[in-house]
Amino acid sequence: MALAALLIAIETATGDGDALRATLPLLGRTVIEHQVRQAVGAGATHLVLLVERMPAALTAALDRLRRDGISIDVARTIGDAADRFHPEERLLLIADGCVADQPMLDALAALAPPALMTLPDQADTADYERIDASCRWAGLGLLDGAAVRSTAAMLGDWDAQSTLLRRAVQAGARRVECDALADGRPRIAFRPQALEGLDRQLLRGSRVPARRWPRRWLFAMIDGPVAGWLARKAVDPLPVAAGGAVLAALGAVLAACGWAATGFALALLSGPVAAVSIRLARLRLAEIRHGQWIDRARIAMLAATWLALAWPFGGVARLAAGVTILAGAATASALQGLSGLSDESGPPWIADGDAILWAMLPVAVVAGWTTAIPIALVYALVSFVRTQALFVMAAGNAGRDREARHEQGR
Repeated sequence: MALAALLIAIETATGDGDALRATLPLLGRTVIEHQVRQAVGAGATHLVLLVERMPAALTAALDRLRRDGISIDVARTIGDAADRFHPEERLLLIADGCVADQPMLDALAALAPPALMTLPDQADTADYERIDASCRWAGLGLLDGAAVRSTAAMLGDWDAQSTLLRRAVQAGARRVECDALADGRPRIAFRPQALEGLDRQLLRGSRVPARRWPRRWLFAMIDGPVAGWLARKAVDPLPVAAGGAVLAALGAVLAACGWAATGFALALLSGPVAAVSIRLARLRLAEIRHGQWIDRARIAMLAATWLALAWPFGGVARLAAGVTILAGAATASALQGLSGLSDESGPPWIADGDAILWAMLPVAVVAGWTTAIPIALVYALVSFVRTQALFVMAAGNAGRDREARHEQGR
């Protein structure tokens, strides 16, 4: 059955007034928002939050999640929560205030219930809940709806989280050591200090797997620090992405009006801004709303900028710029088809909108636009030929694989 998640937000953080662990700040949002997005990232489609009181910070966090299309059921008792799960439904159990690396939740979601993430019983894990003399609970588990229902039926006045853990242990839950899955370990926000340094850890883990060379080697120098700063300021990725598209549009307008250098500079800057928005979204474990349309609009404006830069140099330059744009579009289409056939994404030097502009920057500075325009055409055509060759090769391999499977099935 579909994966569900049970998140707990009951305990008060030590040394922070009456603030819940779930509402402690983490990269400009709250712990509970990070937990929910991680559960969704692991495949959970049905989320239930177990709470006893609803402070304003928790209500605001849930409202932000719902605005992003993430629906959460709120249960005030374990019995209420149990009634919301099907007995055979697999569910992630995320402890109060627990923040882990995404690969840990993904690995746990792939197992059969019951299963528990564990840590060794050491001096630095003394705050974690003990399972036995040798290990402690890391704050993540995989149960089923029947286990939650049976626990609710016998719970009484006992602590829901601890009782669910004990019942899972008694049921012979598989124990998975965190150290076998990732370098870090889950943090539990017993107190605000428990989250110190976690923002840097999450920032390192949010690196975008870049396929083209500008994002891999140029934009990567700034997107991490800038995205981290914006995250702490609670900036949403959408206006940043929109800002990149606006820069590209302004670049096209200024280039068309004769301000070639300024328009070209703005078009160049739109790439790093777009990269920052993507990094910020990954840091938030969220999708950029209307992100595909915004990116397409930005690329279209880059193409318009290039055409505007070539326009003053006559018909041949305009034709070269137009063919460059068409070759770039065909290359993007071939790469999209290639990704559907295999894991191949082509070499990083393949041209896209940002790659053409950034590659032409030193050429334009040294030799001028009349040299940069034909060189850009050659770059785009070579990229097109290479991606077409890769696509034909991948299509041939896919066809042979289908024939082999057909022969095996006969």
